[in-house]
Amino acid sequence: MILLLHAGVADRTMWREHLEPLAESGHQAIAVDLPGFGDAPVAADRQAPWDEVLKTLRELGVERAVFIGSSFGAAVALRAAVRAPAAVAALMLVSPPPLNLDPSSALQQAWDAEESALASGDIDGAVAAVLDAWLLPNAPKAIRDRVGAMQRKAFELQLSAPEVAQPPDPLDQRPDAIRHLKLPVLAVAGSADMPDFIAGAKEVADLAPHGRLAMIDGAGHLAPLEVPNEFTSLMLEFLSDL
Repeated sequence: MILLLHAGVADRTMWREHLEPLAESGHQAIAVDLPGFGDAPVAADRQAPWDEVLKTLRELGVERAVFIGSSFGAAVALRAAVRAPAAVAALMLVSPPPLNLDPSSALQQAWDAEESALASGDIDGAVAAVLDAWLLPNAPKAIRDRVGAMQRKAFELQLSAPEVAQPPDPLDQRPDAIRHLKLPVLAVAGSADMPDFIAGAKEVADLAPHGRLAMIDGAGHLAPLEVPNEFTSLMLEFLSDL
């Protein structure tokens, strides 16, 4: 089983180009919406997202899966592996955030622009800030429209959600946990991504005992959307080696 976890500016539909190639290669795959994205509202009693996905697997009767996550989804996948290593067969982490994130000026500006627009109730401005920050300057209009629609829906869900406490981070509780992972880990970054996430991919590849790094030339932060063919080839190669 392959579990696909979306980026924080997307939802499960970001993986639609990859489901058919996975099936044709003999892999069963599911893409899920994390709480606050797509069709998954934020519940007042919500669990941490990594616990939610582990619960989903148990409900499906899946004992073990390969987790493939993009950005926020990569962070969730990594923490799921720390929480329940027996449930995770391998990790493919695309543009994972660094463990101790000290944001670059570009990343801080992206956050500030989004937060400023949201604080003033300007959803259109917040969506525009997200697109400017997380997509390549030459991204096709179809990609901009697609990410914009996903992000708008996420904002609407999140802004109407009840206030809930942030769950504790398993990697704060066990900072050395990645060094003890016994599963294969492929950390991926686009050569045109923000430096924060290139550094995050390199960090995970260095820390994991069975980790390695793959760079996708010309890709930015959202390689599965920006260069789907190149990403699919890399993903299927990784899966074939397991």
